Amino acid sequence: MYTNFQEPLTGTETHDKTWYSAKEGRLRIRSAVTALVGLAVIASVAGLPVVWSARSTSIADLEGMEQTLFKSWKPPEARKRCQWVQDMTIAKQDPNASPEDLTEQYTTQSKDANTFYRATAHLFWQDFVHEGWGLYDLRTLGLDTMLSDGSPIERTSTWTWVTGDQHLSNFGAWHNRKKQVVFGVNDFDEAAIFDFRLDVWRVAVSIYNHALSNGLGDAKAEAAVLTFTEVYLATVEGYIGNELAATFEVSKESSSGLLAAFLSGIDKEGKTQKQLNKFTKVNATTGARYFVKSAKTKLEPVPAELEAEVREAFGVEKYGASLMKIGWHAKIWSDEHFRVLDVARRVGSGVGSFGVGRYYVLLAGNDPDNEDAADGHGIILDVKYEPEPAVLAVLDGADAAWYHNQFSHEAQRAVLAQRALTSYTDPYAGWVFLGGKAHVVRERSPYKDSFPLESLQTFSEFTEYISHIAVSTATSHVRGTIGKSPGQFKEVVVAAFGAPYARSMWGISVAKVAAQYREQFLLDFECFRDYVNENYLDLTLAAQSPAEASPATAD
Repeated sequence: MYTNFQEPLTGTETHDKTWYSAKEGRLRIRSAVTALVGLAVIASVAGLPVVWSARSTSIADLEGMEQTLFKSWKPPEARKRCQWVQDMTIAKQDPNASPEDLTEQYTTQSKDANTFYRATAHLFWQDFVHEGWGLYDLRTLGLDTMLSDGSPIERTSTWTWVTGDQHLSNFGAWHNRKKQVVFGVNDFDEAAIFDFRLDVWRVAVSIYNHALSNGLGDAKAEAAVLTFTEVYLATVEGYIGNELAATFEVSKESSSGLLAAFLSGIDKEGKTQKQLNKFTKVNATTGARYFVKSAKTKLEPVPAELEAEVREAFGVEKYGASLMKIGWHAKIWSDEHFRVLDVARRVGSGVGSFGVGRYYVLLAGNDPDNEDAADGHGIILDVKYEPEPAVLAVLDGADAAWYHNQFSHEAQRAVLAQRALTSYTDPYAGWVFLGGKAHVVRERSPYKDSFPLESLQTFSEFTEYISHIAVSTATSHVRGTIGKSPGQFKEVVVAAFGAPYARSMWGISVAKVAAQYREQFLLDFECFRDYVNENYLDLTLAAQSPAEASPATAD
């Protein structure tokens, strides 16, 4: 599914026309508007940046809606709360972490505001569930609270699979089992079944902040958020009456602009071999492939007893039993065909997950879907401990009991989320238990890469990219629906936000919250940075010279 940004409308097409183009192989959504399709334009009326809605909502209407909305509800005022930030971050740190690990982690997370935001989903969940930042009551917005069959929209009707940590750095390229390079959500550590607006608010704040970081200014930052909400809702609506969300992904064919160029650059032959050459070597005597353990690869040896445990875990009745058994090109594990070649500890990776136990497993076997594995060259599996997500800290009573009834352990939750939110999901996604703790397993895709957000220097480039983010987010939410008709996620959203004023009211509220919460997390960042500088800066300088110091990667 996609919004076509290139072709102008003639003015004779119907509103919200949706159709499938067999020639282009993709579904497209259009909303009738003469000036643009899906993208925002800024209009300055009384200093208020707005998006010309596809539903022809006037600027006067938007101003009136904003005044009505924020008379009945206002987000909290941003304030300094340094002790709370310390209690929520420093005080809850792993007691077994070494001073050196904490120094490296805090140095990374205090690098800049965007990095801090990425690392603190737990603060966001607390604020938007318990501290009044989240506007959940649809009646506050004056929206329709009835489904198409006349039944009410319940509190949990807007729940679907969410990533729980939806910011611009948690989107990227990867290779699915259909051998396509696709772009979308790629981090499921915080994923849960919850209100979709958690994802929307979190990515909206990220959009706002990155717009300002790229020099676009407040007006364009607000317009970019309004673009996101408009394209998001149009995409959800386009899935009504069809099941195309199950297989659609943003790709080089369905995207445009800088993102299409980025994906085209990644989709090249030889990526698997290049990755193997980076992380592994072949023993000249035995011909066996093994990991290169060095500072360059960020791989270290593991104790013999741990390696033995890892090898034991990768069997047909353990890891093999966690794989998809049914589905297109599902991976059927066989101890006769697959074997572990080597094991290494992965260090210095992640931002929010810095310091989490992580290993690479070099796997070889007769895999017809992977030419390198079929030749015995091997593929790399990423094995990472899965801690509790931020959502658990905000659930209570029946919601907490329901959560624990859904998931046996956190690795299962993260893997189910990946399967629910992506199409043609990595067939190696599964889990193992090491030291009694659940670890997520997935292939380290040779095509994994992050889009350079700093390259979005113009408003046109930025909003085009944000439109892709909106389509990807909406598609994943529709795909991850828990409710069944007439209460599928897409049906609930269209019932509540289908009317022109509903779209505009919601967009305004999201943009307003994004702007104000950005002020809050900047204050939180100042508190965190000051604490780190006061307590850890000397240790950091003593441990590394400026030339040696480098932040952990997001890999």
